[in-house]
Amino acid sequence: METKLLVAIDLSENSLKAVDYVGNMLSCHGTVQITLLTVIKEPSPDTMPDEEQRKSQVEAWRSKTLALMERAAERLKATGVSEKHIRLKIQICTRPVSVAELILREQQNEGYGTIVVGRRGVTKREEFLFGSVSSTIVREARHCTVWVVE
Repeated sequence: METKLLVAIDLSENSLKAVDYVGNMLSCHGTVQITLLTVIKEPSPDTMPDEEQRKSQVEAWRSKTLALMERAAERLKATGVSEKHIRLKIQICTRPVSVAELILREQQNEGYGTIVVGRRGVTKREEFLFGSVSSTIVREARHCTVWVVE
């Protein structure tokens, strides 16, 4: 039976720590399927009203994000995870859907048994004001395990 893990990464150092943790824990597991997922937030029409500009910005972020994801995949391979067991996926987050909601939808739709996230280390005040992706995932995830790496 294949084990499927969803590793949500962003541009933070803690998300790369989560990748390293997964690689170290599962490099000897021959049937693990690891999907590295990054969610790009589309700029709001309020901050960037021109549609063409928004599309251009998303494409620029996609290129930068793809480079990060390839670096993360290399880190997994360095721990012994086979390239054939690593999948890269980028999703665009449009308002009003949150990053956490997209990650949870991906987990449900694709049947991942585990979600792995890095904790960015926001303060309690920032978490209260803006929310926390990792806290939301821990609170809302169903029928799966959640690993939060700090």
